[in-house]
Amino acid sequence: MKVLRDQRGSASVPALFMIVCFFAVGALVTDVARHYCIKVAAKHKLNLACRSAAAQLDEEELKDANLVINEARAVKAFHEVLKTNLVLDESLMPLAGSILNSGPVQVVYFKVVSPGEAPFTYTYGGHMETVDRPAVVAIISFPVKSGVFARLAGGPGATTMYCRVTAAPELISRPADQI
Repeated sequence: MKVLRDQRGSASVPALFMIVCFFAVGALVTDVARHYCIKVAAKHKLNLACRSAAAQLDEEELKDANLVINEARAVKAFHEVLKTNLVLDESLMPLAGSILNSGPVQVVYFKVVSPGEAPFTYTYGGHMETVDRPAVVAIISFPVKSGVFARLAGGPGATTMYCRVTAAPELISRPADQI
């Protein structure tokens, strides 16, 4: 009966287990939150690049109130703004200070939709979208490193994330005295 009376340290094992579980869950939450923040920031920067590309309108067509995106200028503006905002070099590799530091950014889909193509439907992965006016559609992918605890738990060292944006210019006609 001595065994049943001597219970010193009996709370140590469950307490140790709970502490390990608490740190594991905290590490998981931190890792997921960091991945989410990186994805949101990258999507905002991609949005700026797409909006810049969509703003490259053909001036001759605009005189007749037609929205036509100049594709050559749109591609150039897209890449310049994307490289500047994500702090990338010419080959889309992250430079020092970039929020992306695990590998190169890839433009996996880029399309300038002209007025004659609308409505335009595209599918990428499990996503399908129909664009009903001139627009710029872009999807990028980039690797993001997993946290230390995720790797210790047997998770992958990096995860590939995808961001997609569609941006379209809009012609708002107003009388000259209201501008």
